[in-house]
Amino acid sequence: MSRKTWRAAVALVLMAASASAAAKVTLRLGDVKGDRFVSLEASGQLKNLPYELKLSSFDSGAPVQEALNAGALDIGFTGDLPFLFVYAAGAPVKAVGAWQNNPDSIALLTRPDAHIHRLQDLKGKQIAVNRGGWGHYLVLGLLQRAGLKPSDVTLRFLGPVDGRAALASGAVDAWAPWEPYIATSVAVDGSERVPQGGGKGIMSGYSYALAREDALQDKEKRAAIADLLVRLAKAQIWAQQHPDQFAQDLGKALKMPPAITRSWIDDAQIRPVSFTPQLAATLQKSADFFFNYHVLPKRVDVKQAFDYSLAAEANKVSQQAIGGTQ
Repeated sequence: MSRKTWRAAVALVLMAASASAAAKVTLRLGDVKGDRFVSLEASGQLKNLPYELKLSSFDSGAPVQEALNAGALDIGFTGDLPFLFVYAAGAPVKAVGAWQNNPDSIALLTRPDAHIHRLQDLKGKQIAVNRGGWGHYLVLGLLQRAGLKPSDVTLRFLGPVDGRAALASGAVDAWAPWEPYIATSVAVDGSERVPQGGGKGIMSGYSYALAREDALQDKEKRAAIADLLVRLAKAQIWAQQHPDQFAQDLGKALKMPPAITRSWIDDAQIRPVSFTPQLAATLQKSADFFFNYHVLPKRVDVKQAFDYSLAAEANKVSQQAIGGTQ
């Protein structure tokens, strides 16, 4: 081969490589506090991605939903209840994958001087919750458990950062957060869990990977989302198996003490689950509950909120997790 021919061949290879790189699809991901993204990174699941992954991190699920609805994201990780509200409002998103937290990692906190020693002591108290989210749902369920009505308390609708500040300052008597806010508030502010104030028996604990419908109609993005779901399930299994290392990586990424991130990990017990039609029944129960309490303005049928077509390979991975089947 002559030098001229060799140079031409090299140029063609470089042009092909450049064209391949330029054609690489970008998947825009939104996550709450970035913990799923950290598990993906720490477990090595972000190596050799056949697509670009652009992350945006949020404090709670509602902003993730807003960004999805506005078209700023292709896929977002968030809790079941924020999803319920944007779906009810007609947002072009569908659930495509799922995982589950320990329901007791969503809990009602109080201060020692608020004198809340049992659920019945909530009567007459001010409680901070995130409107339409996990905290709101939990408190309504706890009031029902205690034989109280929503009118027996004053709900203050605050996001998690403001809710924590309100409890610490004495502006409210109780606050209903989730991890890592629970671990941080208990360790730093001296907050306490209200007895029997956890989400077990009330909350499903499910969170979802949500995708915009236009991303699901794009062949390359569909393939990228399906691949990401597999990697996420593997990352969550890795995090279960390496809690100390994951706590260290999570602490560095989110600028939190490892003791707090380890408490978060132990409390949340996040695990991948098989993404099947059984999940629709749990979301329907939540929709009916919120409608009955006039939080949702209309009845919602959630059957069309799910797209199970991308989850087959991720479901296989989830079976490897202890208790990963449903």
